[in-house]
Amino acid sequence: MKLRSLTIILMLMITIIGAAQKRKQTPRHKTQVSPEVAAWQERLDRMTMATQRIMVIDSIVVDKNDFLQHYYLNPEEGQIDSYSHFFNTQQQPNAYVYLNAIGNQCILSQEDEDGIINLYESDKEGNKWTKPRLLQGVNDAKQFFHVNYPFMMPDGVTLYFAAEGDESLGGYDIFVTTYDTEEDRFLTPENIGMPFNSEANDYMMVIDEYDRIGWFATDRGQEDGKVCIYTFVPSDVRQTYDPETYSKEQITNFARITDITETWVSPDIDQALERLEKAKARQKKNTDNEEFTFVINDDVDYHKLSDFKAKGNAQRYLQLVKLRSQQTALQQAIERVREYYSGATADEKREMAPEIIATEQQQHQIHIEIHNLEKIIRNEENITLRNTQK
Repeated sequence: MKLRSLTIILMLMITIIGAAQKRKQTPRHKTQVSPEVAAWQERLDRMTMATQRIMVIDSIVVDKNDFLQHYYLNPEEGQIDSYSHFFNTQQQPNAYVYLNAIGNQCILSQEDEDGIINLYESDKEGNKWTKPRLLQGVNDAKQFFHVNYPFMMPDGVTLYFAAEGDESLGGYDIFVTTYDTEEDRFLTPENIGMPFNSEANDYMMVIDEYDRIGWFATDRGQEDGKVCIYTFVPSDVRQTYDPETYSKEQITNFARITDITETWVSPDIDQALERLEKAKARQKKNTDNEEFTFVINDDVDYHKLSDFKAKGNAQRYLQLVKLRSQQTALQQAIERVREYYSGATADEKREMAPEIIATEQQQHQIHIEIHNLEKIIRNEENITLRNTQK
């Protein structure tokens, strides 16, 4: 009887232990993924495999507060600037401006009272900018709650910008749109994909057609307050990586730009780096490290920004440099138009004449602004010099 009881107890223990082990081996239910997350992951995978094939020639990590200083844009492509610096104001600290090469039109971002940032356009009339007008077509569907960092190509039709919204992978993504002249509005923007965009913030796409160099900024993998600026060679035709030639892991690395040297093609890389160095040298002429000559009076010439002693004069001189660049670009544009005008038909000449006159008037206005600004700088500097000598 006792033996039988022990046998029954032993069998019960084996049964209980077996059941417990079975429970341990039973796989747990997988965490349910929301439809939104699943859709985002599907879009990420799709965009990764459609990564554009580009050659990234350089990268540099800089402070976000002055990242624009590392864009070496040819003046003939226009200018990019912060809103606060361009309009000399403390307002709109997170907004940016694109100014065309002629200097008579700009595209700017502005934040409204609800915290929504959108893109606007403004024209220069005399010494003043017109009231900003909302860019039609860019955010009509209100798919974005922040639209910022504008850059217009020289064709005056292709617009790049960065935006946060439902179509973004994460934070800001870079988008492109084109202007429809018949509808007088921009077409529905398109996400330009990878490697330009990522799960982090990506913005300020700038393409210099003259030097065949492009830039964009991103905070992917960066600590707070830092951004990485990638310099690349723009492509005329969009090409992707062939999945039969490259593995999924390799394409993912290209999408994340894990190693820029893996994108290099010889001898194109050497030529691109040479163009980049020339662009840097061109811009360096307008910095404090490069000497210039600005006459203060008969006895005093300045050669560096640090030479200016009057409050605000160093900033005024930088504005003067911008105006001179605009004047040069405008003069070149006028010369090209006149060259075309000489061989144009009578009808074309009649259509072009008002534009030529308006452009010449704009050039004259810039000449007056340069003269006045030079006068202000000299007067302020001479006053400060006299006060310091007392």
